[in-house]
Amino acid sequence: MKGFTMKTKKKKIGFTIVELLTVMAVIAMLLGILLPALNLVRKLAKDTYQRAQLHSIDVGLETYSNENDGRYPESKMLGPATPATNQMTVGSQRLAEALIGRDMLGLDPNTSWDAYADRAGDASPYASTKQPKGSSQTQVENSLKRRQGPYLDATKAEAFQVGELFTDPTTGAGDVYDGITFGPGAPAPVLTDTYRVKRVVRAGKTMMAGTPILYYKANTNSLTFPDTNDTSSILNADAEAAIYNSRDNEELITLGTVTDGSSVQHLFDELGDTLTPTGRWYFYDKITNKQITSQPRPYNSTGYILMSAGFDGIFGTRDDIYNFD
Repeated sequence: MKGFTMKTKKKKIGFTIVELLTVMAVIAMLLGILLPALNLVRKLAKDTYQRAQLHSIDVGLETYSNENDGRYPESKMLGPATPATNQMTVGSQRLAEALIGRDMLGLDPNTSWDAYADRAGDASPYASTKQPKGSSQTQVENSLKRRQGPYLDATKAEAFQVGELFTDPTTGAGDVYDGITFGPGAPAPVLTDTYRVKRVVRAGKTMMAGTPILYYKANTNSLTFPDTNDTSSILNADAEAAIYNSRDNEELITLGTVTDGSSVQHLFDELGDTLTPTGRWYFYDKITNKQITSQPRPYNSTGYILMSAGFDGIFGTRDDIYNFD
């Protein structure tokens, strides 16, 4: 009798196409659920870091105030009566000067606060042997001896020149003093937020910078403030008699974002008639304390306001971060 061979069923190895597609679909669904959550966690972490930075600036300003008869640094924009290219010093630059000095070695109390006026006229404030100052060594030593602060850790301060942040070949820094054109002896930095989106190359080293922190000091002698509930536009609210003056950083805001200044405007941009015809209204509405209903009043009416443009880098949107949040 011939032998016979018993047939056995072969065991399947691996997955079928259907099984693979099912697994891939499940993974895709999980990613669709998890990625937005991870992005939200990442954004919240960045927001927390930004609030911590504003708190550090608050502490620095309080220390400055304690050493200057209870006064905070002014934020009024300075420069010629008719703004011209590379001549205006804005509130953001005055904040940085008060806390770390123009050269990050502390505030020189002999300053005029007008970076353009100080650039080469008097070699004494922020004396430097570098051009355009050309100060004597004695002037340099005397300047260093009278410094105040720094009120922020200069090694950790997010400080950049306006000309490093706004690099559009056509507009550059516009009318804002750029801190670069007149040479290394005449800087005027701003403090930037912690959403580092702008690549800056300095002395061959690449760094990442954020959007300038806006600074507005309250006029404590004023009781005037625009009512944004009764109108959709503000015409003359930037008068110096108001509690807060939108013009303090106007020339900086009109440059647009640090990543795309040519086409992306801030909602606060009162000069951008095409995209944001009510930019001034947005500014005053954002800083209005809605809990006070009897009279229009801003937050921090006896102090100052700090603003970060938030994650999207655009002032006036919902993700902005303030020191009154």
